[in-house]
Amino acid sequence: MNRQSLKVKAFVLAMAVSLAFASSARAQFIVDPYLQNPTVDEMSLIWFTQTNTPGTLTVDLPSGPQVFNSAPVFTPKLGYHALEVPLLPGGIDPGAPYRHRVRVSGLTAGTAYDYTVDQGAASFSRQFRTAPNSNSSVRFMIFGDSETEPESTNKFTTWPEAGPLGNKSRVYVADQTEGYKQNINVMKSRNPDFIGIAGDLVQSGGEQRDWDEFWRHNAGSINDLATTTPILASPGNHENYGGPGGFGGYGTTDAVRSRDKFQAYFETPDNGTGTAAFEDRFFRNDYGPITYITIDATDGLPNFSNKDTNFFIDPAAGFPDFNSGSAQFTWLQTQLADAQANSQFTFVQFHHAPYSVGPHGLPAGSGAGFDTQSGVPVRALSALFETYGVDAVFSGHDEMYERSLVNGIQYYDIGIGGDGLRGPSTGPDGSTGEPTTNPFQQFLAHNDAPEVWSGDQLISGGKHYGHLEVNVFIDTDGFWKTELLPVYIFPLMDVNGDIIGWERRVYNDVVLLTGALAVPEPSTMFLGDRK
Repeated sequence: MNRQSLKVKAFVLAMAVSLAFASSARAQFIVDPYLQNPTVDEMSLIWFTQTNTPGTLTVDLPSGPQVFNSAPVFTPKLGYHALEVPLLPGGIDPGAPYRHRVRVSGLTAGTAYDYTVDQGAASFSRQFRTAPNSNSSVRFMIFGDSETEPESTNKFTTWPEAGPLGNKSRVYVADQTEGYKQNINVMKSRNPDFIGIAGDLVQSGGEQRDWDEFWRHNAGSINDLATTTPILASPGNHENYGGPGGFGGYGTTDAVRSRDKFQAYFETPDNGTGTAAFEDRFFRNDYGPITYITIDATDGLPNFSNKDTNFFIDPAAGFPDFNSGSAQFTWLQTQLADAQANSQFTFVQFHHAPYSVGPHGLPAGSGAGFDTQSGVPVRALSALFETYGVDAVFSGHDEMYERSLVNGIQYYDIGIGGDGLRGPSTGPDGSTGEPTTNPFQQFLAHNDAPEVWSGDQLISGGKHYGHLEVNVFIDTDGFWKTELLPVYIFPLMDVNGDIIGWERRVYNDVVLLTGALAVPEPSTMFLGDRK
């Protein structure tokens, strides 16, 4: 064997060893370290492994590196359902994972910290930033309805033509996996302070494979947004759904299984109710000059009434009611009153859009002209929002971009994260055939962003995957401002209709809110917009 052949052989062997090591390191983490429960002086880091081996977290502080040891906790709630096992690699159940959680305290507001997690052969390094002080600008993103599942790959959504005269129905040009991936790519490129998700993170909350897919996108092999940016998640009806057929649907045992998985992944500020089933379902985050409130509107009481957002869930499952007199309503009222007194802007997120022309815009009930998972019952909170000066409400559920203005409050359906791309209920994709109306509607992508085609090439317009970008800042006039930009991820096509790239675009529906006159500190003042 000549010298050149030996060099080639050595190079191939070195590459094989390198790839094997990378694969081994990758396998140490089931979910990469991700951020939760941010405050001005604390941050939680959570990760999951298959083995009961402690890891170490090193945070670079001005005084020097600080090292924390994790205490892995077996988490049987994240085990696989028997029906999932045949679908796993080799049909082998790896067993439930171990959860690692470290809370880092004593930090400084609005400060970036490098961190490294060492876990077996793996060493994972990223950076996090604490919440800023109340005089700082903030940027966050909000979307809903990513509804991840392994089957999202090669799953293409129906795509009715956008525009009031549209009468064609196509299949969207990218599958749901690619759509969500590109959406996250754009969000990450904008360096947000945090991400809000208005429910329906996964397709079936009771299927572990669907959660695996969610974290592949957010803290895994596809994207790593959550490793540098905290996610504040609201539960949706799909987080209460065990799964189809033998997975049990919304049956009590299966709904609780779904709820338990959601709670195992997320850590939020204590809501003070002392009820375990309500943990991580509704909570408050103060982030710089804003208050961001998350509530659970996925089930209302009495069951089967016009106050109920899900007729399939039995009250025995223990999901919190949101109507007047409930523990959640009382908590919400207290938080809104405090936010009105102490914050520049107040935002609320939950899943069921209360104002919509989609199928869930029909009133609660069964039969023609009604919906068993209606968002209309959540209108019971509108008066509360008005009393305490809420600035904007973010929801999903109807999987469209629609903005409504109700008594001075902006209501958004931003359910375009990565699943469906609906139009009106009675439009070309009418899933109910029943008329829904929304006299408060200000913008609907289906009608107000008509598609422009050149043969098979889309030039502009249309319904697409996307999110809402929200920028809060002190403007040049000295007043606090909030700019809400509806972003969509446009598929750039060649003349054959094939995707050749993706581009961040903004619908012609930018909203600017004006708050109080600011008295900024020069070091924290931000002038101008952040587009």
